[in-house]
Amino acid sequence: MRGNNIYLSMLLGLLVLITSCDDNKDEFLSDFDTIFYFLNSGEQNLTLYKTGENTDYAVTINKAGSDLGSAGTVSVAVLDDSQMALYNQENGTDYTALPETAFEFLSQTSMNFGSGEQYKVFEVQFKTDMIDGLGNDLNYVLPLSLSSTDSVNAEKQIVIINPEIEIPSVYFTKTGYVANLLSDKGEEQVALSLPLTMSATNKWEFNCTVEIDEALIDTYNQENNVSYTLLPAESYTLAGDGTVVFTAEDQTVNLDVNVDRTKLSYGNYILPLRLTECSKESFVIDQDKNTCLFGISYTPDASDLVAIDLTAEMLSSNAVEPSEGSLANLLDGDVNTYFHSAWSVYVPDAHYLQVDLTNSLSAFSFDFTGRATGGAGNPKVIDIYASTDGTTFEKVSTIMQENLPTGAAGAYASPVIVMPESKYIRFVVPQNMTGGSYFVFSEFSMKGL
Repeated sequence: MRGNNIYLSMLLGLLVLITSCDDNKDEFLSDFDTIFYFLNSGEQNLTLYKTGENTDYAVTINKAGSDLGSAGTVSVAVLDDSQMALYNQENGTDYTALPETAFEFLSQTSMNFGSGEQYKVFEVQFKTDMIDGLGNDLNYVLPLSLSSTDSVNAEKQIVIINPEIEIPSVYFTKTGYVANLLSDKGEEQVALSLPLTMSATNKWEFNCTVEIDEALIDTYNQENNVSYTLLPAESYTLAGDGTVVFTAEDQTVNLDVNVDRTKLSYGNYILPLRLTECSKESFVIDQDKNTCLFGISYTPDASDLVAIDLTAEMLSSNAVEPSEGSLANLLDGDVNTYFHSAWSVYVPDAHYLQVDLTNSLSAFSFDFTGRATGGAGNPKVIDIYASTDGTTFEKVSTIMQENLPTGAAGAYASPVIVMPESKYIRFVVPQNMTGGSYFVFSEFSMKGL
C-alpha cells in the first residue's frame, strides 16, 4: 500500500516491522509497495583533512518494497532544532547541527526514483576550514532525515554525519636509532633507504626537506652512554640533496641514502636526519617523528673472526645464583646444564655476564643458547658494554627483543659488533622475556678480531 510519510517523532518512538535478508533488498514486509531508507543510517564518523580544500561526501538512499518497478520521490532535509533536541534526548547525545555556512548540498534535496532505480547518491560538500573554525566547544554534526509520499523505514530514516578535522602530517616511518650493518666484504656502494609517510590518503603533489642535524648525535650519545660519530660527508649522498618528492597517491616515499663503504674505517656512525619542511602549506611535520638517527655500523666480515677459547675464569657476573647454575656450565657443550642469574637473592642492578679477555678486541660476535626446559629466562634486551680497564664501561650495542629467541633452547648468533679496542665486555640483561630480572643461558661462545 502507499502510506503517509512516517514522521520523525514516529522514527524515534516506533519500530517498523521488518524482515532481514543478506542483501538488504527484501527486508520490508509486502505491505509496502515502495519504501525508502539510508543505506548507512545512524551515526557516521567522517574524517576531514584540512588541506585548504572542501570535502565531498556521498550518502546512498535505497528504494525497496514489494514493487521495485514503481517510481517514487524522496526528500532529504536537515533536522531542525526541535528534532535535533528530540534525537539528543532519545539517544543520550549532545549534538549541535552544523550551521548552513559549513556545508553545501551538491544534489537536489528532492530526488525522483524511476521505475528501474533502486538507489541514488545524495552528495554533500563539507567546508573543512569553516568547520575547523567553529572550535571544539560544541559537538557539531550534519543530521539528515528522509521523507517521502511513499513510506520511509523508521529505523533507517536518519543519518548523523560527525565530521572530525585532521591536519595531514608527514613523518619518518622509522624514528630513533635505526641500525644498518655494512660488511667489508659487501658491495662497495650500498643503497639504503628511509621511508617518509603522510597520514592521509594522498591526493596532492608536494616536497619534503630532510637536513643533517649534528646536535642529535650529541644528545643520543649522552643519553645512551655511547660514542657514535658523524657519518663522514664524503662517504654518502642523499638523493635529491635531501628533497623527497611526493606525487598524488604516494602514501610513503623513500629517502635514498647511498653509502660508499670504501671511505669508512671500522666503527659505529650516525647520519642524524631531521625532517624540516613540507611544501604543502596546510600540512604539518609530526614533531614526535621528525628525526631519525640513521646508523651505519661498518664491520669486518664475520668470516674473518676467530673463535675465542673461553674459560670459566674469564667469566663473572654481579648476580650469581647461589643455589643453582654455575658460570662453568656455559662452556661445557651441554644444553641441559645452564647458568642461572640470581633469583633467590636480591641484586639491585641489572644482571650481567662479563667476559675478561686475554687480548684486546676491536670486533667480536657472540652466540648463546637459552635454557633447554623453557624460554622464560631468555633476555628481552641485551645491552653490551666494553671497557679498556674493567672499570669504565661504554655501551657499544643493544640487541633488541625482536631479534632474540623466545622458546626453550632458543639459539642466538649476533652480528659483528665493532668497538674501541677493549679487553672487558659486559652483557647486561635489563629484563627477561617474562618481565623478571634474571636470565638463563645454557651455552655461550665468542669470536673476535
